[in-house]
Amino acid sequence: MNTYLPSAIVAKEARLSDNQMTHFRQLAETDENMAAVLPGKPEVTGKARLFDPTQAALACIMADFIALDVKAPLAARIARRIMEARERQPQVEQWSVIVTENVNVSTLPFGQTELRTGFISGSRLRFAVVIDWRNYADRIERAIADAPRVIGGGDGE
Repeated sequence: MNTYLPSAIVAKEARLSDNQMTHFRQLAETDENMAAVLPGKPEVTGKARLFDPTQAALACIMADFIALDVKAPLAARIARRIMEARERQPQVEQWSVIVTENVNVSTLPFGQTELRTGFISGSRLRFAVVIDWRNYADRIERAIADAPRVIGGGDGE
């Protein structure tokens, strides 16, 4: 069974204001990375935008970056890298987003990165950010468990 969360619950869990959530939706109209990580606009006017657990976790990741003054388009680009890496290797729980001196950006399982040497794939390490996916997945699992249940539309059958 697939579980979907409305924007209000995702915004609360991500600690986003209504204005910030609106900004995410507006940015998705012009930014391909934001559009890739958010659920699509509902076809029926007035229907809620529903997030699957992965999309909700990605929204939390973006919100955490934004809270540290990272601009939304860059936060969305990082979230998309994590999303695409998770599609390839869903069992990985920690990811390193690595930028090298020659400005290559890689997203690798943290356990496969040896950052102490200062080199990745023969290039000097500029910086790396580690994303703990399990932390975000746990937050969303708790939000789902705490969410009010709505009976109807198949839930009560």
